[in-house]
Amino acid sequence: MALRTPMKKSQFGSRDLLANGGGCPVEVFCRLRPPKESTNDQETENSTSSVKVSSSTELTLFSSENTKNGQIRESHYEFSHILTDDVTQSAAFKELAIPLLDDLIQGKNSVLFTYGITGSGKTYTMMGPNNNPGLIPRSFDVIFNSVGPYLGKKHLLRSDRQNSYEIQSEADILIERQRKEIQMGKNNQRAKMPEATTAARTLDMTSLWNPQLNEDCSYFVFVTFVEIYNNYIYDLFDDDILNKAPQSKQLRDDNRGRPYIRDVKEIEVRSSDEAIELLNMGLKRRRIAHTQLNTESSRSHSVLSMRLVQYHNDIPVTSLTKDDLMISTIHLVDLAGSERVNRAKTVGERVKEASNINSSLMVLRQCFEILRENQSQGTIKMVPYRESKLTSFFKSYFDGEGRIRMILCVNPAADGYEEIQHALKFGELTKDVLVPRALPPPPPVPPKVTRANAPLREIENQPQGSAPVLFAEFNAQALIAPFPSLEYSLLDGDEEAILALEEHLRRRIDERHRLSMLIHEQQDYLRKFTFELASEYDLTISDHDEMTKENDQQSKTIRHLQTRIKLLEKAQHDFYKTTNQIERENKTLKSQVEDKNNDLKALKAERRKDKIDFENKLKIKINELEQQYVNELKNKEIRMRELERQHDDKLNIIRSMAASNTNTPIKENGHLNSMSVRKRSQSEERVLQEIPIQSPSSRQGPAVPPKRFRM
Repeated sequence: MALRTPMKKSQFGSRDLLANGGGCPVEVFCRLRPPKESTNDQETENSTSSVKVSSSTELTLFSSENTKNGQIRESHYEFSHILTDDVTQSAAFKELAIPLLDDLIQGKNSVLFTYGITGSGKTYTMMGPNNNPGLIPRSFDVIFNSVGPYLGKKHLLRSDRQNSYEIQSEADILIERQRKEIQMGKNNQRAKMPEATTAARTLDMTSLWNPQLNEDCSYFVFVTFVEIYNNYIYDLFDDDILNKAPQSKQLRDDNRGRPYIRDVKEIEVRSSDEAIELLNMGLKRRRIAHTQLNTESSRSHSVLSMRLVQYHNDIPVTSLTKDDLMISTIHLVDLAGSERVNRAKTVGERVKEASNINSSLMVLRQCFEILRENQSQGTIKMVPYRESKLTSFFKSYFDGEGRIRMILCVNPAADGYEEIQHALKFGELTKDVLVPRALPPPPPVPPKVTRANAPLREIENQPQGSAPVLFAEFNAQALIAPFPSLEYSLLDGDEEAILALEEHLRRRIDERHRLSMLIHEQQDYLRKFTFELASEYDLTISDHDEMTKENDQQSKTIRHLQTRIKLLEKAQHDFYKTTNQIERENKTLKSQVEDKNNDLKALKAERRKDKIDFENKLKIKINELEQQYVNELKNKEIRMRELERQHDDKLNIIRSMAASNTNTPIKENGHLNSMSVRKRSQSEERVLQEIPIQSPSSRQGPAVPPKRFRM
C-alpha cells in the first residue's frame, strides 16, 4: 500500500476554506510561571502575584501601581485553557503536545510556539532541566516509544536540502554509513575532555496508539534546529556557526509553494537519546546573554522541526519514489522574550538584539491583527508576512497547511504591569484568528497494479487446485474419457460394442463442436478486447498530449503569475516602507505641533501673568498718585486759607488807614495835606504790593482734581 504526501495544492484559497466553514481558531494556552524558590524571606514577601485565575479559561490581571483615587486597575482575559502555576511539566506536555504528536503520526502538520516577556518561563516550558524535561525532550521520547519498533532501514532516505528526500541505493547506503562512522570517529577524537556530569534525564514512557500506526509501514525521523538572530537564519547543526562570521540561510519556496530553509542540515535520528544529544549541541550554540531581568536571556528565536516520513512496506525499495512518501512536520518554536531596554538595562549589542526581537514580534502581532480584521470585517488587506523571517517561514501555516497552537507564558510576580497586559492582549487577539482547516491526508492505497499483469496477480492469489476463471469451461471430460472396449465377435453378433463406440464417438464430436464454438467466442472476445485496448491506448496518448500541452500552458501562466506576485509584493513592500516613513513623519510633525502648542500655551500664560502684574502695578501707581494729589490739594487749601487770612488782615489795615484818613481835619495847610496824602499813598502802595494779585479762578474756590484721578 502506497502512502502519498499529504500536502497538495488545493484549488480553494484560505478565504474559500473559511467561507465554506473549514476554518479553525488558533489555540492559545496560558501558562503561569510558578514562584521562584528563594531563601530570602523578604524577597518572598515582596513577590506578590498580579494574576488571579477566575476559571479554567479566564484570568484577571490587576495592579496597584499608579492607581487613581486608590482604585486598583483590573483587566479580564479569556483563553482556550489556563495552566496554573501548580501544573507539572508532565501534565502540561499531555495537554499541549500530545494531540499534535498524534496528528504527526497521522500525517498532519502543526506549529507550537511560546510567547511572553523575558523571564516568563518560555525556555523552561520548551526545554526544561534533565530531571524535569520540557515539551521537546518528551516529544522525542513519545515519538520513538510509538514508532521505534517500525523504523525503516537507516540511511535509506536522505534529505536533498530542498524540502524533500532522496531514495538511496544499497551502494549509497553503504557509503553514507562509512562516512558517518568516519565522522563519528573524528568527533570522538576531538571530545577528549571529559564533560561535566549532569543529572540523569527523566524519560517519558508515554506511547501513542493510532490506527494508521502499524507494522506494515516504515518510519523515519529527521530533525533540524535553526535560530533567527537579528532577522537572519542560522543552522545550529552546521559547524559553520562556530565561525566568527557564519553564513546565514535563505528562505525559498518549494514546487508546492511552501517556504523552507535552503541548505539546512537535516539529520536522521534513531532514538530519543540521539535526538537529545543533537538538541544539547544546538542549545550550546544558541545565542544567550545576561540581562537585568534574566540571567540566561534568549537573544534569538529557535525553531526545532521534527519530520516523520513513512511509506508502506508493500512497495519494493527498488520501486520506491518520492510520491510514495508521506511527510508530516511539527515545529516547536521558542520565541525570544519581548523586553524594554530601560527595564532590562541593556547596552551596546544587546540593544540591537532587543530591537530586532521586538520588531519581529511586532510583525507577528500585525499579521494576526490583519488576519483578524480581514475575517471579521471582510476586508482583503495584505498580510505583511515578508516583513520578518519568522512570519515568512510560517506563512503556509496561516494559509491552512497545519494546526497552530500558542503557549502564552506569564510571570505573575513580575512588576511590569503594562508589558504583561500587552502580552495578554496579544494572546486574546490571537485566539480570535481563524486559519483554514488543513486537508486530511489521503488514506493508504495499495501499490499500483497495471492492467497487463492484473490477470497474473489474480491467478497467483487463487488457491492451489482451482482452475483459472477464464478457462473454466474447457474442462471437457468427453475428450479425455477412455474408449470403450473394442473387442467384437462376428460369431456372437454383438452389437452392443458397436453401439457403445458410436455413442462415444458422437459425444466426442459434440464436445469438439462445442469447444470449437467456445474457442471462436473466446477469439471474438479477445479480438474485441484487443481493439478496445488499442483504442483506449490511443485515447490515453491523445489525452496525455493534451494534458501535457495544458500543463505547459498552466506552467507558463503560473510563472507569469509568480512574476506578477513578486512585482506586487515588491510594490507592496515599497508601499509599506513609504507608509511607515509617512507615519513617522506624521508622528514627528504631530510632536512638533504639540511642542509649538505647548510653547504657545506657556507664552500665553506668561503674558497673562505679566498683564495681571502690570494691572496690579498700575492700580498701585494710580492710588499713589491720587493720594499724592489729594495731599497736595490739602496743602494748597491750607496755603490759600493762610493767604486769605493775611489778605483779610491787610484789608483791615487798609480800611483802618482809610478810616483814619477820612477823620483828619481839612484845616491844615495844603502842603501838609499833600504830604500826608503822599505818605498815605506810599504806605498804601506798600501794603498793596504785599498783597498778591489773584486771578479770577483763584477766587472761585479750591481746585477740583481731574476725573481720572478721582476716588
